[in-house]
Amino acid sequence: MLSTFESLPDEIIMTIVKYCGDTCAILRTFLGLNQRLNRILIDKRLHLLTDFLHINVRDDYYNSQVFQQSYQQLLSLNTRIDEQELSLILQRLLSFHIQQKYIQLRHEFQLLQEKFELTRQSFTHSDITQLDNELKRTFDSFSQNQTSTNSIELIKSLVYTKGARCDCDDYELCRYNLTKIVNEHVLSLVNNLSYQSLISANSYFELFKALLISNSSLINNRDYVGNGGCKLAFFLVYTLYKLQYFYHGIYPGPVNMKCYRVLVDIFLLVIQCQKRIVDNEGSIRRTMLDILKMICQINNDISIQVIQWELLKIVIDEYVTIANEPLDEFLTYEFRDVFKNLFKNRRLDVLSHLYRDVQFEQFFNIGNYTREYLDIMTRSQDGRKLFYKMLDDNLLESIFSEKKLIFILLDKKERKLLEKLLKSSPHLIHQLDEDGNDPLLYICIKVYGCRHRIIQDLIKSGADLQRTNFKGQNFIDTLQLQKNRKLFKKLIEHEIISFDEQQINLVKNFDENS
Repeated sequence: MLSTFESLPDEIIMTIVKYCGDTCAILRTFLGLNQRLNRILIDKRLHLLTDFLHINVRDDYYNSQVFQQSYQQLLSLNTRIDEQELSLILQRLLSFHIQQKYIQLRHEFQLLQEKFELTRQSFTHSDITQLDNELKRTFDSFSQNQTSTNSIELIKSLVYTKGARCDCDDYELCRYNLTKIVNEHVLSLVNNLSYQSLISANSYFELFKALLISNSSLINNRDYVGNGGCKLAFFLVYTLYKLQYFYHGIYPGPVNMKCYRVLVDIFLLVIQCQKRIVDNEGSIRRTMLDILKMICQINNDISIQVIQWELLKIVIDEYVTIANEPLDEFLTYEFRDVFKNLFKNRRLDVLSHLYRDVQFEQFFNIGNYTREYLDIMTRSQDGRKLFYKMLDDNLLESIFSEKKLIFILLDKKERKLLEKLLKSSPHLIHQLDEDGNDPLLYICIKVYGCRHRIIQDLIKSGADLQRTNFKGQNFIDTLQLQKNRKLFKKLIEHEIISFDEQQINLVKNFDENS
């Protein structure tokens, strides 16, 4: 059967392959069978890779280093491709595409805005007023469901050739605005796989781009839900990261990826606008916070997974570039809630990126937040794996206060986590608390319950048995405390430490006297 299939011309095979599923399915099925099929699958005429990116065939992409490396990998396969290997290749291509798209939109947006301003200046004040009114009337026609390709083309023409500006500044009183249009015409379709319309999703993107070129402040339009209003960026973030329409509180179903990809482009445009408005730092920071609050566990879909990650990196990079003002108390607490969400969802990738690029360690080392985050991690096996992973990546002690970290783990009697921590950072065995207690003295004085195994580990890790705290207490002194009578017996019973006769009698005498 395969030999018959291979006897067909390349063009016929390409036609057949197109009906065999999406890009991932086709590559998993045919890649690695032989060199000829490999070559056909990566041929520009079949354009599987650009189809995966939802873009037209572009030479600048095919000639890029990323594409060339991926080509060589795919072409050289002589066995069926591993699922993980294919995912890595496609992720790399998609990451490259989003980065290029953002750069392209940045240059395009700037050039179009400059051209728009020059065009607008070429008309008289009277002409401008008339053109702005015409644009507003066309824009308002969307509220009567009069959307058409002609009205979109008219809006684009008024903006690009006449310099007309769309104003809608009175958010609450304005019947229709940009945020409402995006909500009703694009966001509402994200879970509608059967969506069909005479107006393509890309046409809506071109419409929104023209409107934002005319007036970047339109991103401040609000759509009112319940008692409050939300700006455009919030609705986009909610849909991109929650994968559902904000108005529908239902579990997200399958995602219409064509609409989803258009939302990505609109979101990238909104970031460009945020950089140009007066409170750009506050706007981009708000968007970053919204994303971080909505991040869930890593999505199984390759495209969604990569897109969400790349968008977050873009927003963080933009925030780091312009951030000047220190955070006030309210924003500090917001960031702490963000980190709590990231810990709950085990997003070590995001935590690592934030620490490396934004250095938010200040939010972990204040108040009881170290304990709160550790409580989250120690509630489940996945959380404990996160703890080990953070240690392996040298991230744990960079984020948490070393002093708080070891003593909280002692309070929680987390023996295995303590063992891992002390192997990673042996110097912590000599860390002191506010009363001068090292970990050995601390667990004897301030921790209750069964502790002999932890004490055994601390001694093996090099605890100093002669150390005294600020009250002059040493290890033997702490064993004379009434709370430690059972502990002392356990230490002797399990031969954890050798006591001399004087020490044993000292503790026994105290036991009898008490």
